[in-house]
Amino acid sequence: MRQDKKAPAESTAEFLRPVLVLSAICLAASALLGLTNSLTAPIIEAAELAEADRTRRELLPEAEEFEEIEIELEGIDSVYADTGGEGYVISVTGRGYKGDVPVTVGLDSEGVIVGVSADASGETATVGSRAGEAAFTDGFKGQSGSAEVDVLTGASVSSRAVINAVNQALAAYEEVKEGSV
Repeated sequence: MRQDKKAPAESTAEFLRPVLVLSAICLAASALLGLTNSLTAPIIEAAELAEADRTRRELLPEAEEFEEIEIELEGIDSVYADTGGEGYVISVTGRGYKGDVPVTVGLDSEGVIVGVSADASGETATVGSRAGEAAFTDGFKGQSGSAEVDVLTGASVSSRAVINAVNQALAAYEEVKEGSV
């Protein structure tokens, strides 16, 4: 019986070849992902800004122009005031069952809720996602000071996330009106 023995240099080359090929593939894939990200990031950011502006205009349709108010309150993402004095739009992120629930609250100049937009699409489909539907969010309209809405059966965590976010927005409104921010 004769056994073929490979030279050490030959077995090292056989071992290194796949490692080098896979490394080259990973490097190329990483470079392409980085390039794709650098090309699409400004487009995605512009789309997100446009969507946020659309939501503000939906919640406060009589507004002339929105101006962001610098505020450093825990849990508050942004506060925008209408330069014409129609009211405020405050964005808050609530913590739902499956993750973050972005909530945007429109308030008139007296602090009365005129509309609520909640993106509960990341919550459990047909259960927690109902916390983002108009049937639930319309219950906040006309309230001020503190929002009280019944939680949704089967979606208590998701609906509480929206309720808590609305109450945070109302507290932020009070801070802005008092001028203590």
